Amino acid sequence: MYQQGLRAMEQASRQGHPDVLDSINMLGETLLDLERYDEAEAICRRALAGREKALGVDNPSTLTSADNLGRTLYHQKKYEEAERMFQSTQAGRKKLFGIYHPDTLMSSLRLGVTLLGRKKYEDAEIIYRHALGVMENALGPDHPEVLESMNTLGETLLDLKKYSEAEAICRRALVGREKTLGLDHRDTLLSVNNLGLALRNQEKHQEAEINYRRALMGAEKTLGLDHRDTLMCMYNLAGALHKQRKYDEAEVMHRRALAGREKILGLGHRYTLRSLIKTGTVLHERRKYDEAEVMYRRAVTEAARALGQDHPVTLKNFRHLSMFLYARSTITMDGAS
Repeated sequence: MYQQGLRAMEQASRQGHPDVLDSINMLGETLLDLERYDEAEAICRRALAGREKALGVDNPSTLTSADNLGRTLYHQKKYEEAERMFQSTQAGRKKLFGIYHPDTLMSSLRLGVTLLGRKKYEDAEIIYRHALGVMENALGPDHPEVLESMNTLGETLLDLKKYSEAEAICRRALVGREKTLGLDHRDTLLSVNNLGLALRNQEKHQEAEINYRRALMGAEKTLGLDHRDTLMCMYNLAGALHKQRKYDEAEVMHRRALAGREKILGLGHRYTLRSLIKTGTVLHERRKYDEAEVMYRRAVTEAARALGQDHPVTLKNFRHLSMFLYARSTITMDGAS
């Protein structure tokens, strides 16, 4: 039935009938919602081509089809073409509706997310700063979409290593989310964690610890002990404790994060491998050399099994193990002499 209906729509679409093009567009959106992105892409391309021919490139319906195609491309990580689609829809909607229209803002945000996917952080920062200013004027500083964009801008600044600016933006996002969503909402806790990251990268480890503890307590209460976000907060708190040489608690937290990640993510996941290395590092600095060696060797073995012996993560973990073994041999020789 699906294929028969599709063939019938294809035949009718050649005549450019608006109702048929609407049906093709709706089918593409349905496939997009069902996460059947390759099929959605093919349908969205047909809808876009039909609407461009029948309605013109700057028609609102044509721009909707271009936006839908951009979304299917983004979800398939075809970022370069997705970027072009969102640039086109942003320009078209800005021309038709102006910069304050919700559709124009949505095109800007989707373009920004796509630029992040391509790791074009400087361009993404420009897009998000512009969109945030427009949205604050149009919707107010505490609107959920404004706070979401503010949070994304903060994360972009973290990626750009602009930590002081990131701290300021993350604080604004946190205050807004506390006010509108509550202290223990998942998005609020994400902003707390992001603020911790900005602080940690400015060597403000004590204040970072405070934020990570808050994020962890909230995540445990809201999401549960074994949720990925909870384990991330646990790992980050362990890092802040380690930086302050609070080795006892750092070891406990790293072990908890490692056990949780092994259970939830598996031994070969990059986060689990990272936890193995960090736990080994703390054990090394606590002079628990036998236990540290076990962690480093496991990190190499599991990375090789999951990713291959020549994968950059495997090679990096092998370097950690090699440096540890060299340091340990030096300690042993010093002790013998």
